[in-house]
Amino acid sequence: MKAIAWSVVAFTLAIGTVLASAACANDQPTGANDARPTNADHVQPTGANQVQPAGADHVMVSPAELKWADAPSLPPGAKVSLIEGRLDQPVPYTLRLQFPANYQLPAHWHPGIEHVTVLSGAINMGVGDTLDKTKTTALPMGGIVIMQPNTHHFLWTAEEATVQVHGVGPSTITYVNPADDPRTK
Repeated sequence: MKAIAWSVVAFTLAIGTVLASAACANDQPTGANDARPTNADHVQPTGANQVQPAGADHVMVSPAELKWADAPSLPPGAKVSLIEGRLDQPVPYTLRLQFPANYQLPAHWHPGIEHVTVLSGAINMGVGDTLDKTKTTALPMGGIVIMQPNTHHFLWTAEEATVQVHGVGPSTITYVNPADDPRTK
């Protein structure tokens, strides 16, 4: 009986491997020419074309290769560097944001899940419809936030900080209070 059970397990794994291989056969790596969003409502990339595939399956980038620019969808002072993907397409994306000391990002939300890792400095994040510094969690270097879709949240810094954000697009930022949107000023 054990031999039959193990045969069924082996057969199931073999079929799963064949099906997974077939499903991924046409997957293409994200190239530099595919990495630039075109919609002004999205966080604008900066120098995303500096990311060149090092092989057929991966991208390697040193911090010195990142190119930073103003993030027009965020309040002045924030800088962004898009590492991979397109924010206006249903594909994985990775970007980094730099925030100056004493920065405030008003309450906003995103349509998809957002993963944020603090790479340097510290950020303070909270959940709600207005920025309230008393209702935040301090996240030092190494801190991680996994923000579910459509969750109203906000951020502030006391010191300079860099975060890495990844998710699956399309990704936009919508401010809870439209008057906070820097794109309308």
